[in-house]
Amino acid sequence: MEREVQSLPLASFEQTAQRDSTSVIELLQSMQNDYQHAKRQLEQVYRIFDEREALVEKQIRSAIDTVDSRSNLRRTTCLWIYCLGSFEVRCSSGKVEHWRSLKAKSLLKFMISQRRGTVPRDVLIETLWPNTDPDLANNNLKAAVYALRQALSPVFEDRNGVSLIITVDGNYMINQEVELWVDAEEFECHWSAAWYLEKQGNKAGAVREYEAADRLYRGNHLEDDLYEEWTLLRREALKDTYLTILGKLGDYSMEASDYESAIIYCQKIITKDSCREDAYRRLMRSYSRLGQRNRAIQWYKLCDKTIRTELDLPPDHRTTALYNQLLNDEPI
Repeated sequence: MEREVQSLPLASFEQTAQRDSTSVIELLQSMQNDYQHAKRQLEQVYRIFDEREALVEKQIRSAIDTVDSRSNLRRTTCLWIYCLGSFEVRCSSGKVEHWRSLKAKSLLKFMISQRRGTVPRDVLIETLWPNTDPDLANNNLKAAVYALRQALSPVFEDRNGVSLIITVDGNYMINQEVELWVDAEEFECHWSAAWYLEKQGNKAGAVREYEAADRLYRGNHLEDDLYEEWTLLRREALKDTYLTILGKLGDYSMEASDYESAIIYCQKIITKDSCREDAYRRLMRSYSRLGQRNRAIQWYKLCDKTIRTELDLPPDHRTTALYNQLLNDEPI
């Protein structure tokens, strides 16, 4: 009995020691798990840094390539073609003005709009000479091509017979060896660059690209050819893009408290689309914050009149709410 009593503390000590050992092991295992988790997190951070470093390096290379290519383009470009607004063609010696025929000019406009691919002869004929006898239309096409080559001959006279328009298997295309600068394409490049920079959080870079696009937009695409059906789709697409750019520039100007610039951008929007209420609202806010409450009210009245006349609708409730705040002399 005495031996049994004496053995109890020893058993209790062993159990306690076993529990302590188990706790220590669990603690060490927990620490090991924490270290492994931290290691995985660090590896993930390193991986993110590597990916971002690679992305930045790629962007730098792309920027350098773009600058180099544009510098090279300036050296090798032989024609500058302006489609935004009135159509113009320029070369190193000045504006090309001696067109042999209007159809030659129309042919160039259409080919520039399709310059990344080939254009079948039938498509050209149907576009430029619809409802014309096939033989006569074919002769007209040949005459227009010849007249165009003659009009541009001073540009290519020292280029060993290189032509702007060539034929491939009966199809027509812009000669890819000829370096061209086209304002509509440059406009879209700035728009794409701005969109990308904006997605990357580079607001300042995006604004610079948007402003560059705005400077290029002299007018609607081929505005001298409003009644040519083939010009409609591209004209409206570019116009939509331009209005989006102006809206973004207006928003950025408002954020920077540059209300004078916001007013200019919004007036440009209304010139292109008189029913854009978001532009009227920016104008109302801008004039109000410049202390010109009466001008803000006048812009609402113009908006109300325009919307009712053009759409047979009252202004949006957000526009009316701003107007009511102005009447109550509340800040907007």
